[in-house]
Amino acid sequence: MRLGRPKPGHEQHPDFPKIDGMRYTEVLGAIEARRGIDWYLEIGSRSGTSIAQRKCNFVAVDPFFAIKAPVFNGAPQMHFMQMTSDDFFASGFLQKAGIRPDLAFIDGLHLFEFALRDFMNAEKTMGRDGIICLHDVCPFNYAMTTRDTAYYEKLRRPWTGDVWKVMAVLMEYRPDLKIDILPAHKTGLGCVTHLEAGNTVLDEKYDEILARYQDFELEDAGAGSYYGSFSLRDPEAYLHEL
Repeated sequence: MRLGRPKPGHEQHPDFPKIDGMRYTEVLGAIEARRGIDWYLEIGSRSGTSIAQRKCNFVAVDPFFAIKAPVFNGAPQMHFMQMTSDDFFASGFLQKAGIRPDLAFIDGLHLFEFALRDFMNAEKTMGRDGIICLHDVCPFNYAMTTRDTAYYEKLRRPWTGDVWKVMAVLMEYRPDLKIDILPAHKTGLGCVTHLEAGNTVLDEKYDEILARYQDFELEDAGAGSYYGSFSLRDPEAYLHEL
């Protein structure tokens, strides 16, 4: 056995930058502390790892909870919604409960059309000063960008799917947004601000976006085409500006 050899699927491809900043959960915690977050919305909570670290009120959404982390940690209000994110947003729960999230974390199914819809729906429930963070926007090899869910389910390897496309879509279709992409360990974090709940561009262009992006693979154009379209932000510098 060779010490220090990456596990299968963890290999860093030379076309990709190293994603080795502070952990994404640390970034979320720092945002919560610096912004004094009242309500946190999480799409894709499954084991409860990230919600266990929240001190604020939260709403956690997942179709199949398998909570292992100590999530009952003193947050004043905790809502666990065991349903798909589409069904959750369609239910109007947030509006009926008078909840307006200050911070949303999207980490559901790692297929770009689902992550994009989660962004669109979350933005409609939030104020301009809210922050939406999307996980898995910085893959570090081509294999992990596959749309084949079996890559993770059967092989148990790191899998970002094609969530990176959401960042590309937002940069192209929503130049009004402020988008910061952080090399947060281990697969990046996209932090989006200057939200506009009433903006309908993505709704109007949704079919067009799917037709253009759904079957496009990162390897077709090369990782440089994606990573060359923005500058990775140092997480600590980003947090300092909040």
